[in-house]
Amino acid sequence: MPSVSEEQENGAGAWLRARLQRHMAELVKLATPAMASRLGLLAMGFVDTVLVGHYATAELASLSLANRSIILLLLVIAIGLLMGVIVTTAAAFGRGDTEECGRVWRRTMPYAALIGAALFAATLPAHLWMRLLAHDPAIGARAATLVLILGLGLPAHVLFYCSTAFLEGIRRPYVPMLLLVIANGINVALDYGLIYGHVGLPELGAAGSAWATTAVRWAMLAMIVAYIWYAPSMHPFAVRRPNRESWRSWHHQRSIGYASAVSIAAEVSAFAGLAVIAEKLGARPLAGQEIVMNVLTVPFMFAVGIGSATAVRVGIGHGRGDRRDSALAGWTGLGATIVLLGGVAALIAIFPKQIFALHSDDPALGAITVPAIAFIAYVTVFDGGQAVISMGLRGLGETWWPTAIQALAYIGLMLPLSWYLAMDLDRGLIGLLEATLVASIFSVVAQSLRFRYLTAQR
Repeated sequence: MPSVSEEQENGAGAWLRARLQRHMAELVKLATPAMASRLGLLAMGFVDTVLVGHYATAELASLSLANRSIILLLLVIAIGLLMGVIVTTAAAFGRGDTEECGRVWRRTMPYAALIGAALFAATLPAHLWMRLLAHDPAIGARAATLVLILGLGLPAHVLFYCSTAFLEGIRRPYVPMLLLVIANGINVALDYGLIYGHVGLPELGAAGSAWATTAVRWAMLAMIVAYIWYAPSMHPFAVRRPNRESWRSWHHQRSIGYASAVSIAAEVSAFAGLAVIAEKLGARPLAGQEIVMNVLTVPFMFAVGIGSATAVRVGIGHGRGDRRDSALAGWTGLGATIVLLGGVAALIAIFPKQIFALHSDDPALGAITVPAIAFIAYVTVFDGGQAVISMGLRGLGETWWPTAIQALAYIGLMLPLSWYLAMDLDRGLIGLLEATLVASIFSVVAQSLRFRYLTAQR
């Protein structure tokens, strides 16, 4: 007969196999549409970069400076502030409290509208920001105009993200995915007409791309709110009831967002700093940096989709008070990310010339950009891994630890190292990416140790 310890080991092994299969099945179910949604958002930016890059390198440089130094930073601050939506919704859904899920969306939409209005206001002094950031006045002036146009769509994007986070928290990620398919079709058509002046529309170059993005963001918001408001499947969540909660009553949800906003802003502001350093190297290095970041963002969005699903799975286990299951959910998400992004990294390393050819046919630009694209194969797995484990920590309700780790990694470590490698050692664009690799390795290791500590059985 088996001993008591053998029976316990067999029972633990059976539990582990069953839960691992469950987590993998749920991760695929949740992460696939979540990744598709993130890639849908990315596809709009990817199309913009490709079409503007083939239009003119100088226009691409201006678009890069506008997006990387201001617009992207503002957007990720807003996304961070709203990170509590998916965590709180997933925890309530794990408890079976559908009405609380609906309350999360109702009370957060006005908050998201205020955030969006604040972001729009922050873009109004764009010409002042660009005079401070840009070394080339011509690039700075064009970039400032693009910031003003893109700023008009920021409130819509923030409200769309709030609704997307709510739907992912209640395991409806396919809805924003399908809406983004429609939005991308609209964006391609508008880009084709407004950048090049086809089908009777004015030829606006990068400004045409910015106007197309703004129009599409408002269209996405209208579609997703209509679904939440009118779809019969939303009735159990009572989304139409008036919100009567006090500001103080949902402080914990906002506190998750405050920490997450600082964390994400630290990382993205550091990458904005890379754009500023690249601009000082010249227009071509700046355009090359935009292409490199555009490529790096593709696997990163895979990671963000897996991270969103991981946060939901960890949050559901955390809502039940099951520390062991939360730990398994987090490590499953990180392991899946390493496997998937390892494959993507191999493709990037094999086809850097072909990837560059999608973006531009400028041979001088290719000479500095193709080696940089090949190098980001090393960055991909670590950059994506730190994003996923960070979302796992958010699923546990963590606030300031991942914030401190990412701030130290990307502001305290990456930025000064970038300047030293790119400027002092004259390593150019490759130096920026070498610093990114070092920071990402530090971030994923430190956050994994924190996750291990929080989920260890005591």
